[in-house]
Amino acid sequence: MVVPCCGAATSLDALEYDWPCGFARFEIAIWNPGRAWFSDEELTAIGDALGHPVQQVRAHI
Repeated sequence: MVVPCCGAATSLDALEYDWPCGFARFEIAIWNPGRAWFSDEELTAIGDALGHPVQQVRAHI
């Protein structure tokens, strides 16, 4: 993709975003969990169970 700020070619996942963003082939969505972010330990456990590291991206829809 060519970015409008400077005309450089880059990939979307190489850009720096204000909030965590994710580009994925699938998602695990949890609606209205009634809690804050998952801890690092919880994310590690989820990643271990899936066999791939995971990143937490919150959305307010």
